[in-house]
Amino acid sequence: MTDIFTLNPEPKGRNKKVFWKVVNELPDGAIIRITPFTQELRRRGATISEESTSRYMRYARLQWGWGVDFEAQGKGVYILRRQQ
Repeated sequence: MTDIFTLNPEPKGRNKKVFWKVVNELPDGAIIRITPFTQELRRRGATISEESTSRYMRYARLQWGWGVDFEAQGKGVYILRRQQ
């Protein structure tokens, strides 16, 4: 369970941890292409598919409340937006 008093809860699971670490390294407004982004996640130790990567992008805002949003641009391209 997530501690409701923690603003930045620690993600559970290897894939989520790798995903969150890579996302934190990206600047606001970064353009993300799903295939190279997934390859980078795999290079860093995640065992994740492109579909799971896009699902994590949706969950980061809607379910996990990480303070980031991925604005879809079509054809596997997203823009990272940090909430202020």
